[in-house]
Amino acid sequence: MVQYKKKLYEIELISVFVMDNAPDLSYLCKLLHETLQLPVYYKKEADVPEESFWSVGMPAHPSYSDSYDLFRAVILAGEDLLAPVVQETDRLEQFAVIPVKRNGRRAAVVILGPSSRQKPSEALYAKLLDDHGIPTWERNEWISYWRGLQNVDSLRLLHICLSANWMLNMEALDVMDVFQTSFQSDSFMRRKEKEREIADRREFSLFQETYGSVDQMLELIRKGKTTELMKQLAKATSGQAPVGAMSSRGHLRNVKNLAIGGITISSRAAAEGGLNEELASALCELHIRHIEEMNDLSKVEAAVIGAIVDFADRVALSRKTNVSKQVRDSMDYIYKHLFKEITFKQLAVVSGLNPHYLSKLFKKDTGFTLANYIQKERIEEAKQLLDHSNDPISSIGERLTFYDQAHFVKVFKKYAGVTPKQYRNRAR
Repeated sequence: MVQYKKKLYEIELISVFVMDNAPDLSYLCKLLHETLQLPVYYKKEADVPEESFWSVGMPAHPSYSDSYDLFRAVILAGEDLLAPVVQETDRLEQFAVIPVKRNGRRAAVVILGPSSRQKPSEALYAKLLDDHGIPTWERNEWISYWRGLQNVDSLRLLHICLSANWMLNMEALDVMDVFQTSFQSDSFMRRKEKEREIADRREFSLFQETYGSVDQMLELIRKGKTTELMKQLAKATSGQAPVGAMSSRGHLRNVKNLAIGGITISSRAAAEGGLNEELASALCELHIRHIEEMNDLSKVEAAVIGAIVDFADRVALSRKTNVSKQVRDSMDYIYKHLFKEITFKQLAVVSGLNPHYLSKLFKKDTGFTLANYIQKERIEEAKQLLDHSNDPISSIGERLTFYDQAHFVKVFKKYAGVTPKQYRNRAR
Protein backbone atom coordinates (compact mmCIF):
# COMPACT_ATOMS: atom_id res chain seq x y z
CA MET A 1 0.00 0.00 0.00
CA VAL A 2 2.84 2.36 0.87
CA GLN A 3 4.55 1.56 -2.41
CA TYR A 4 1.30 2.22 -4.29
CA LYS A 5 0.90 5.63 -2.62
CA LYS A 6 4.51 6.46 -3.44
CA LYS A 7 3.86 5.67 -7.12
CA LEU A 8 0.77 7.89 -7.13
CA TYR A 9 2.80 10.68 -5.56
CA GLU A 10 5.45 10.39 -8.28
CA ILE A 11 2.79 10.52 -10.98
CA GLU A 12 1.27 13.61 -9.37
CA LEU A 13 4.67 15.29 -9.30
CA ILE A 14 5.20 14.66 -13.01
CA SER A 15 1.67 15.88 -13.78
CA VAL A 16 2.28 19.08 -11.84
CA PHE A 17 5.46 19.66 -13.81
CA VAL A 18 3.81 19.16 -17.17
CA MET A 19 0.98 21.54 -16.36
CA ASP A 20 1.17 25.31 -16.18
CA ASN A 21 2.37 25.35 -12.57
CA ALA A 22 5.75 23.82 -13.50
CA PRO A 23 8.81 25.11 -11.61
CA ASP A 24 9.64 28.66 -12.59
CA LEU A 25 11.71 28.65 -15.76
CA SER A 26 13.79 31.58 -14.59
CA TYR A 27 14.74 29.70 -11.43
CA LEU A 28 15.71 26.56 -13.37
CA CYS A 29 17.87 28.55 -15.79
CA LYS A 30 19.61 30.35 -12.93
CA LEU A 31 20.26 26.96 -11.30
CA LEU A 32 21.72 25.59 -14.54
CA HIS A 33 23.95 28.64 -14.85
CA GLU A 34 25.24 28.40 -11.30
CA THR A 35 25.83 24.65 -11.60
CA LEU A 36 27.55 24.63 -14.99
CA GLN A 37 29.14 28.09 -14.94
CA LEU A 38 28.04 28.53 -18.56
CA PRO A 39 26.01 31.39 -20.05
CA VAL A 40 22.32 30.44 -19.98
CA TYR A 41 19.59 32.20 -21.96
CA TYR A 42 15.87 31.59 -22.19
CA LYS A 43 13.06 32.99 -24.26
CA LYS A 44 9.40 32.28 -23.58
CA GLU A 45 7.20 31.93 -26.64
CA ALA A 46 4.03 33.60 -25.44
CA ASP A 47 1.73 36.45 -26.41
CA VAL A 48 4.12 38.68 -24.50
CA PRO A 49 7.62 37.22 -25.18
CA GLU A 50 10.02 37.20 -22.26
CA GLU A 51 13.77 36.64 -22.41
CA SER A 52 16.71 36.77 -20.05
CA PHE A 53 20.22 35.42 -19.67
CA TRP A 54 22.88 34.82 -17.05
CA SER A 55 26.59 35.01 -17.75
CA VAL A 56 29.92 34.56 -16.00
CA GLY A 57 32.28 36.89 -17.82
CA MET A 58 30.84 36.03 -21.23
CA PRO A 59 33.20 37.66 -23.76
CA ALA A 60 31.83 40.40 -25.99
CA HIS A 61 30.86 39.03 -29.40
CA PRO A 62 32.51 40.93 -32.30
CA SER A 63 29.42 40.63 -34.51
CA TYR A 64 26.70 41.32 -31.93
CA SER A 65 26.81 44.43 -29.78
CA ASP A 66 23.74 43.10 -27.93
CA SER A 67 24.21 39.57 -26.51
CA TYR A 68 20.49 38.90 -26.96
CA ASP A 69 20.95 39.15 -30.74
CA LEU A 70 23.44 36.27 -30.64
CA PHE A 71 20.95 34.01 -28.86
CA ARG A 72 18.11 35.07 -31.13
CA ALA A 73 20.23 34.06 -34.12
CA VAL A 74 20.75 30.62 -32.57
CA ILE A 75 17.01 30.24 -32.01
CA LEU A 76 16.33 31.29 -35.61
CA ALA A 77 18.68 28.57 -36.86
CA GLY A 78 16.60 25.94 -35.04
CA GLU A 79 13.19 27.56 -34.93
CA ASP A 80 11.34 24.27 -35.54
CA LEU A 81 13.30 22.20 -33.02
CA LEU A 82 11.25 19.99 -30.71
CA ALA A 83 14.14 18.10 -29.12
CA PRO A 84 17.45 19.10 -27.52
CA VAL A 85 20.42 19.45 -29.87
CA VAL A 86 23.99 20.66 -29.97
CA GLN A 87 24.47 23.42 -32.53
CA GLU A 88 27.83 24.60 -33.83
CA THR A 89 28.89 27.54 -35.94
CA ASP A 90 31.91 27.65 -38.22
CA ARG A 91 33.52 30.15 -35.82
CA LEU A 92 34.32 27.78 -32.96
CA GLU A 93 31.05 28.35 -31.08
CA GLN A 94 28.82 25.56 -29.81
CA PHE A 95 25.45 25.80 -28.05
CA ALA A 96 23.19 23.35 -26.25
CA VAL A 97 19.64 24.20 -27.34
CA ILE A 98 16.72 22.79 -25.35
CA PRO A 99 13.09 23.44 -26.38
CA VAL A 100 10.90 23.64 -23.27
CA LYS A 101 7.58 21.85 -23.63
CA ARG A 102 4.47 22.47 -21.56
CA ASN A 103 1.20 20.64 -22.12
CA GLY A 104 2.62 19.05 -25.27
CA ARG A 105 3.63 22.34 -26.89
CA ARG A 106 6.89 24.25 -27.22
CA ALA A 107 6.59 27.06 -24.67
CA ALA A 108 10.16 28.36 -24.54
CA VAL A 109 13.74 27.77 -25.64
CA VAL A 110 16.76 27.56 -23.35
CA ILE A 111 20.31 27.95 -24.70
CA LEU A 112 23.50 27.01 -22.86
CA GLY A 113 26.64 28.59 -24.29
CA PRO A 114 28.47 29.75 -26.22
CA SER A 115 31.39 27.48 -25.46
CA SER A 116 34.14 26.01 -27.62
CA ARG A 117 35.06 22.37 -28.09
CA GLN A 118 38.72 22.94 -27.28
CA LYS A 119 41.20 25.75 -26.77
CA PRO A 120 42.35 26.76 -30.26
CA SER A 121 45.97 27.27 -31.21
CA GLU A 122 47.43 30.49 -32.55
CA ALA A 123 47.72 28.79 -35.94
CA LEU A 124 44.00 28.01 -35.90
CA TYR A 125 43.20 31.60 -34.97
CA ALA A 126 45.19 32.81 -37.97
CA LYS A 127 43.53 30.30 -40.29
CA LEU A 128 40.06 31.20 -39.09
CA LEU A 129 40.66 34.89 -39.53
CA ASP A 130 41.97 34.37 -43.08
CA ASP A 131 39.23 31.92 -44.11
CA HIS A 132 36.47 34.25 -42.98
CA GLY A 133 38.10 37.34 -44.45
CA ILE A 134 38.00 39.16 -41.12
CA PRO A 135 39.57 42.64 -41.56
CA THR A 136 42.71 43.54 -39.66
CA TRP A 137 40.99 46.01 -37.32
CA GLU A 138 38.54 43.32 -36.09
CA ARG A 139 41.02 40.48 -35.58
CA ASN A 140 41.99 41.27 -32.00
CA GLU A 141 38.30 41.34 -31.03
CA TRP A 142 37.76 37.85 -32.46
CA ILE A 143 40.85 36.42 -30.82
CA SER A 144 39.79 37.92 -27.49
CA TYR A 145 36.31 36.44 -27.94
CA TRP A 146 37.60 32.94 -28.74
CA ARG A 147 40.02 33.01 -25.81
CA GLY A 148 37.17 33.96 -23.49
CA LEU A 149 34.96 30.98 -24.40
CA GLN A 150 34.78 28.16 -21.89
CA ASN A 151 36.10 24.86 -23.25
CA VAL A 152 33.53 22.04 -23.16
CA ASP A 153 34.25 18.88 -25.14
CA SER A 154 31.44 17.60 -27.33
CA LEU A 155 30.62 14.48 -25.35
CA ARG A 156 30.28 16.51 -22.15
CA LEU A 157 28.02 18.99 -23.96
CA LEU A 158 25.79 16.13 -25.08
CA HIS A 159 25.43 15.06 -21.45
CA ILE A 160 24.77 18.67 -20.42
CA CYS A 161 21.93 18.64 -22.98
CA LEU A 162 20.50 15.51 -21.34
CA SER A 163 20.70 16.93 -17.82
CA ALA A 164 19.20 20.27 -18.80
CA ASN A 165 16.40 18.57 -20.72
CA TRP A 166 15.57 16.46 -17.65
CA MET A 167 15.44 19.56 -15.42
CA LEU A 168 13.35 21.55 -17.88
CA ASN A 169 11.07 18.87 -19.32
CA MET A 170 11.27 15.87 -16.96
CA GLU A 171 12.05 13.86 -20.10
CA ALA A 172 14.56 11.02 -19.92
CA LEU A 173 16.66 10.71 -23.08
CA ASP A 174 19.79 8.79 -24.00
CA VAL A 175 22.95 10.55 -25.18
CA MET A 176 22.41 8.91 -28.58
CA ASP A 177 19.02 10.60 -28.91
CA VAL A 178 20.70 14.00 -28.70
CA PHE A 179 23.56 12.87 -30.94
CA GLN A 180 21.20 11.67 -33.68
CA THR A 181 18.90 14.69 -33.46
CA SER A 182 21.88 17.02 -33.75
CA PHE A 183 23.18 15.09 -36.75
CA GLN A 184 19.80 14.94 -38.48
CA SER A 185 19.15 18.64 -37.99
CA ASP A 186 22.36 19.30 -39.92
CA SER A 187 23.76 21.08 -36.87
CA PHE A 188 25.83 18.12 -35.93
CA MET A 189 29.35 18.74 -34.57
CA ARG A 190 32.02 19.31 -37.19
CA ARG A 191 35.36 17.60 -37.02
CA LYS A 192 39.02 18.33 -37.74
CA GLU A 193 40.71 16.34 -40.48
CA LYS A 194 43.88 14.41 -39.62
CA GLU A 195 46.40 14.86 -42.41
CA ARG A 196 47.17 11.31 -43.48
CA GLU A 197 46.12 9.04 -46.31
CA ILE A 198 43.29 6.59 -45.68
CA ALA A 199 44.28 3.87 -48.09
CA ASP A 200 47.76 3.58 -46.68
CA ARG A 201 46.61 3.46 -43.04
CA ARG A 202 43.15 1.92 -43.57
CA GLU A 203 42.05 4.75 -41.36
CA PHE A 204 39.43 7.43 -41.80
CA SER A 205 41.24 10.49 -40.54
CA LEU A 206 38.23 12.56 -39.53
CA PHE A 207 38.00 10.39 -36.41
CA GLN A 208 40.11 10.67 -33.32
CA GLU A 209 42.19 7.56 -32.68
CA THR A 210 42.39 8.01 -28.93
CA TYR A 211 38.71 7.10 -28.51
CA GLY A 212 38.97 3.76 -30.27
CA SER A 213 40.52 2.60 -33.49
CA VAL A 214 38.82 2.72 -36.84
CA ASP A 215 39.16 -1.07 -36.88
CA GLN A 216 36.61 -1.18 -34.05
CA MET A 217 34.18 0.94 -36.06
CA LEU A 218 34.63 -1.28 -39.10
CA GLU A 219 33.95 -4.34 -36.96
CA LEU A 220 30.70 -2.77 -35.73
CA ILE A 221 29.71 -2.19 -39.37
CA ARG A 222 30.48 -5.86 -40.16
CA LYS A 223 28.23 -6.95 -37.29
CA GLY A 224 25.47 -4.46 -38.11
CA LYS A 225 25.58 -2.97 -34.61
CA THR A 226 24.22 0.47 -35.42
CA THR A 227 23.61 1.70 -31.86
CA GLU A 228 27.11 0.81 -30.69
CA LEU A 229 28.55 2.37 -33.84
CA MET A 230 26.71 5.63 -33.16
CA LYS A 231 28.14 5.70 -29.63
CA GLN A 232 31.62 5.09 -31.03
CA LEU A 233 31.16 7.91 -33.54
CA ALA A 234 29.97 10.26 -30.80
CA LYS A 235 33.13 9.54 -28.81
CA ALA A 236 35.35 9.72 -31.87
CA THR A 237 34.24 13.25 -32.70
CA SER A 238 34.45 14.49 -29.12
CA GLY A 239 37.14 17.07 -28.53
CA GLN A 240 37.99 17.60 -32.18
CA ALA A 241 38.41 21.07 -33.60
CA PRO A 242 35.72 21.81 -36.21
CA VAL A 243 36.69 21.09 -39.78
CA GLY A 244 34.44 23.90 -40.93
CA ALA A 245 36.72 26.34 -39.21
CA MET A 246 39.56 25.35 -41.53
CA SER A 247 37.53 25.83 -44.67
CA SER A 248 38.91 26.79 -48.06
CA ARG A 249 38.24 25.56 -51.58
CA GLY A 250 41.35 23.38 -51.61
CA HIS A 251 40.54 22.08 -48.16
CA LEU A 252 37.03 21.12 -49.26
CA ARG A 253 38.51 18.93 -52.00
CA ASN A 254 40.86 17.34 -49.51
CA VAL A 255 38.04 16.57 -47.06
CA LYS A 256 35.93 15.14 -49.88
CA ASN A 257 38.80 12.80 -50.78
CA LEU A 258 39.05 11.68 -47.16
CA ALA A 259 35.27 11.19 -47.02
CA ILE A 260 35.30 9.09 -50.20
CA GLY A 261 38.07 6.93 -48.76
CA GLY A 262 36.13 6.45 -45.52
CA ILE A 263 32.96 5.49 -47.39
CA THR A 264 34.89 3.03 -49.55
CA ILE A 265 36.41 1.33 -46.51
CA SER A 266 32.99 1.17 -44.83
CA SER A 267 31.44 -0.44 -47.91
CA ARG A 268 34.10 -3.16 -47.85
CA ALA A 269 33.39 -3.82 -44.17
CA ALA A 270 29.66 -4.08 -44.92
CA ALA A 271 30.33 -6.62 -47.69
CA GLU A 272 32.53 -8.60 -45.30
CA GLY A 273 29.63 -8.51 -42.83
CA GLY A 274 27.31 -10.23 -45.28
CA LEU A 275 25.80 -7.36 -47.29
CA ASN A 276 25.39 -8.27 -50.92
CA GLU A 277 28.60 -7.15 -52.67
CA GLU A 278 26.80 -5.53 -55.59
CA LEU A 279 24.53 -3.64 -53.19
CA ALA A 280 27.52 -2.53 -51.08
CA SER A 281 29.18 -1.26 -54.26
CA ALA A 282 26.01 0.53 -55.38
CA LEU A 283 25.62 2.12 -51.96
CA CYS A 284 29.24 3.23 -52.05
CA GLU A 285 28.80 4.87 -55.47
CA LEU A 286 25.58 6.56 -54.35
CA HIS A 287 27.08 8.03 -51.18
CA ILE A 288 30.16 9.20 -53.09
CA ARG A 289 27.96 10.89 -55.67
CA HIS A 290 26.18 12.75 -52.87
CA ILE A 291 29.53 13.84 -51.45
CA GLU A 292 30.71 15.15 -54.83
CA GLU A 293 27.57 17.27 -55.20
CA MET A 294 28.20 19.14 -51.92
CA ASN A 295 29.95 22.47 -51.48
CA ASP A 296 29.62 22.79 -47.71
CA LEU A 297 32.11 21.18 -45.32
CA SER A 298 29.62 20.54 -42.55
CA LYS A 299 27.32 18.73 -45.00
CA VAL A 300 30.19 16.59 -46.26
CA GLU A 301 31.06 15.57 -42.71
CA ALA A 302 27.43 14.86 -41.76
CA ALA A 303 27.01 12.83 -44.96
CA VAL A 304 29.99 10.65 -44.03
CA ILE A 305 28.39 9.83 -40.68
CA GLY A 306 25.13 9.06 -42.49
CA ALA A 307 26.89 6.78 -44.96
CA ILE A 308 28.72 4.83 -42.24
CA VAL A 309 25.52 4.33 -40.26
CA ASP A 310 23.66 3.35 -43.44
CA PHE A 311 26.12 0.54 -44.09
CA ALA A 312 25.65 -0.80 -40.55
CA ASP A 313 21.85 -0.55 -40.91
CA ARG A 314 21.95 -2.49 -44.19
CA VAL A 315 24.11 -5.22 -42.66
CA ALA A 316 21.68 -5.52 -39.73
CA LEU A 317 18.74 -5.72 -42.11
CA SER A 318 20.45 -8.36 -44.25
CA ARG A 319 20.90 -10.53 -41.14
CA LYS A 320 17.24 -10.54 -40.21
CA THR A 321 15.97 -14.10 -40.40
CA ASN A 322 12.34 -13.08 -41.02
CA VAL A 323 13.20 -11.78 -44.51
CA SER A 324 13.55 -14.56 -47.07
CA LYS A 325 16.42 -14.67 -49.54
CA GLN A 326 14.05 -13.99 -52.44
CA VAL A 327 12.72 -10.85 -50.74
CA ARG A 328 16.25 -9.75 -49.79
CA ASP A 329 17.40 -10.19 -53.41
CA SER A 330 14.42 -8.14 -54.58
CA MET A 331 15.16 -5.37 -52.09
CA ASP A 332 18.78 -5.24 -53.22
CA TYR A 333 17.71 -5.03 -56.86
CA ILE A 334 15.24 -2.23 -56.09
CA TYR A 335 17.89 -0.18 -54.29
CA LYS A 336 20.38 -0.54 -57.15
CA HIS A 337 17.82 0.47 -59.77
CA LEU A 338 15.98 3.38 -58.12
CA PHE A 339 16.78 5.62 -61.09
CA LYS A 340 15.37 3.13 -63.62
CA GLU A 341 12.00 1.61 -64.33
CA ILE A 342 11.41 -1.45 -62.14
CA THR A 343 8.82 -4.03 -63.19
CA PHE A 344 7.40 -6.98 -61.27
CA LYS A 345 8.59 -9.17 -64.12
CA GLN A 346 12.20 -8.07 -63.54
CA LEU A 347 11.86 -8.76 -59.81
CA ALA A 348 10.37 -12.16 -60.54
CA VAL A 349 13.47 -13.06 -62.57
CA VAL A 350 15.79 -11.79 -59.80
CA SER A 351 13.96 -13.73 -57.08
CA GLY A 352 13.20 -16.85 -59.10
CA LEU A 353 9.52 -16.63 -58.14
CA ASN A 354 6.43 -15.83 -60.15
CA PRO A 355 5.21 -12.21 -59.73
CA HIS A 356 2.05 -13.11 -57.81
CA TYR A 357 3.81 -15.29 -55.23
CA LEU A 358 6.67 -12.79 -54.85
CA SER A 359 4.15 -10.00 -54.14
CA LYS A 360 2.50 -12.06 -51.39
CA LEU A 361 5.84 -13.07 -49.87
CA PHE A 362 7.17 -9.52 -49.98
CA LYS A 363 4.08 -8.19 -48.19
CA LYS A 364 4.35 -10.94 -45.57
CA ASP A 365 8.07 -10.34 -44.88
CA THR A 366 8.19 -6.52 -44.99
CA GLY A 367 4.66 -5.24 -44.39
CA PHE A 368 4.84 -3.33 -47.69
CA THR A 369 3.48 -4.13 -51.10
CA LEU A 370 6.15 -4.15 -53.80
CA ALA A 371 4.80 -0.94 -55.33
CA ASN A 372 4.72 0.87 -51.97
CA TYR A 373 8.22 -0.31 -51.05
CA ILE A 374 9.64 0.96 -54.36
CA GLN A 375 7.94 4.31 -53.84
CA LYS A 376 9.19 4.55 -50.25
CA GLU A 377 12.80 3.85 -51.28
CA ARG A 378 12.61 6.42 -54.06
CA ILE A 379 11.34 9.04 -51.64
CA GLU A 380 14.21 8.26 -49.26
CA GLU A 381 16.62 8.81 -52.14
CA ALA A 382 14.77 12.01 -53.09
CA LYS A 383 15.35 13.30 -49.54
CA GLN A 384 19.08 12.74 -49.96
CA LEU A 385 19.11 14.67 -53.23
CA LEU A 386 17.04 17.49 -51.76
CA ASP A 387 19.41 17.73 -48.80
CA HIS A 388 22.69 17.40 -50.63
CA SER A 389 22.22 18.90 -54.08
CA ASN A 390 20.79 22.02 -55.67
CA ASP A 391 19.03 20.07 -58.42
CA PRO A 392 15.55 21.41 -59.31
CA ILE A 393 12.74 19.48 -57.64
CA SER A 394 11.26 18.61 -61.03
CA SER A 395 14.62 17.16 -62.13
CA ILE A 396 14.86 14.99 -58.99
CA GLY A 397 11.39 13.59 -59.57
CA GLU A 398 12.17 12.88 -63.21
CA ARG A 399 15.46 11.14 -62.38
CA LEU A 400 13.58 8.87 -59.96
CA THR A 401 11.10 7.95 -62.74
CA PHE A 402 8.00 9.78 -61.43
CA TYR A 403 5.96 10.48 -64.54
CA ASP A 404 5.32 14.17 -63.69
CA GLN A 405 5.98 16.67 -60.91
CA ALA A 406 2.44 16.47 -59.52
CA HIS A 407 2.83 12.71 -59.08
CA PHE A 408 6.22 13.17 -57.40
CA VAL A 409 4.86 15.80 -54.98
CA LYS A 410 1.85 13.62 -54.11
CA VAL A 411 3.94 10.50 -53.37
CA PHE A 412 6.60 12.50 -51.52
CA LYS A 413 3.99 14.03 -49.23
CA LYS A 414 2.47 10.59 -48.62
CA TYR A 415 5.74 9.24 -47.18
CA ALA A 416 7.44 12.38 -45.85
CA GLY A 417 4.41 14.29 -44.58
CA VAL A 418 5.48 17.47 -46.41
CA THR A 419 6.05 18.53 -50.01
CA PRO A 420 9.54 18.33 -51.55
CA LYS A 421 9.82 22.13 -51.40
CA GLN A 422 8.84 22.23 -47.72
CA TYR A 423 11.32 19.45 -46.98
CA ARG A 424 14.19 21.26 -48.72
CA ASN A 425 13.36 24.58 -47.04
CA ARG A 426 12.91 23.18 -43.53
CA ALA A 427 16.46 24.10 -42.42
CA ARG A 428 17.01 27.15 -44.62
